[in-house]
Amino acid sequence: MVIHRSEYVLTAVKSRAPAPLPAAPLGTTRPHTPLESLPTSAHTPLEAPPWVLRRLSWVFFALTVVTWCQIAFGGLVRGEQAGLSCPDWPLCHGALVPDLRLEGVVYEYGHRVFATVVSAVYVLGAYLGLREASVRRRFGRALLGLGALLLVQAVMGGLTVLLVHRGDGFPRPETWTVVVHLVLGNTFALLALLLALRFRALARGVPWWSTGGAPRGARWVVGVFDLALALQVIVGGTIAGSLRGMACAEFPTCNGGRFFPTLDGWVGAQLLHRGNGVVLLALGGFLAWRLRGRGLPGTAAAMLPWLLLGQVALGALNIWTHLKPGVTALHSLGAALLLSTAGVMTASLLGARGPAEA
Repeated sequence: MVIHRSEYVLTAVKSRAPAPLPAAPLGTTRPHTPLESLPTSAHTPLEAPPWVLRRLSWVFFALTVVTWCQIAFGGLVRGEQAGLSCPDWPLCHGALVPDLRLEGVVYEYGHRVFATVVSAVYVLGAYLGLREASVRRRFGRALLGLGALLLVQAVMGGLTVLLVHRGDGFPRPETWTVVVHLVLGNTFALLALLLALRFRALARGVPWWSTGGAPRGARWVVGVFDLALALQVIVGGTIAGSLRGMACAEFPTCNGGRFFPTLDGWVGAQLLHRGNGVVLLALGGFLAWRLRGRGLPGTAAAMLPWLLLGQVALGALNIWTHLKPGVTALHSLGAALLLSTAGVMTASLLGARGPAEA
């Protein structure tokens, strides 16, 4: 029998072809996809040993925690109205170590000293990551970009001291510098947390996102939630930076026992902040229900209603205690936890490559 060469080649190719995956039964999803089978280089395992990746994940988790603490410390400085207790930067009263008995200096100077702790933890993480060749190839730009963001944040901290608003008789940092400083700090915490989650997942050899796809309609709700949350941070930062936290001196009413005495000026801004909080609570509850059982996005979404309720309680306590500094610090910390949780939910949901599901 004569076998043509073309038939032999075709038979050989077919024999080497992998068998197709069996179709999943109707109404079920495919089992967990191992990380090694994902096709793109961004999701393939690193050559670094798992213990190296675990160590990196713990360093960046630590960086996230100290950044959260630094944000809360900033809220304490703002609550004590000590932001200008050091009138110069980077020194304080012309000294590297000022007299801590001066009014408010212990808060502002302590905030600066704690910033060096954040910087030290970042430097440790960047060093451990960049010295590992496979980590450097995959995450080098992210690690260096995080360092650049930290540098910009330090400069913004200096600008909150050097740019002083004096127009209304209440000297304070310019409001826009406070808002930008707050946004950058929370962005830094979120990016550090995402890196920690990536390193932990790579150490375990699994994807860090949910592989089950996104429920139908969930992604646009997540987008609306993120926009509302961004608005909440900007409005809240503007109110706090302008020292107008008591524009509404009552809770749940605003002034004079009325819920909506006016929509103008700082009272209107405070009412916008409260109303937007109600919208966030409704959206957060919906996402907690819609994303339940969806891996990391579902876990993050399940935390949203509780964090939002905590923020409502702290916001009310802020009013009832007339902006007690400790409560203000906890309110800032709660906002940081909320932003990081929402960011993880969004990033992990976008990482799910599967189609939308009903």
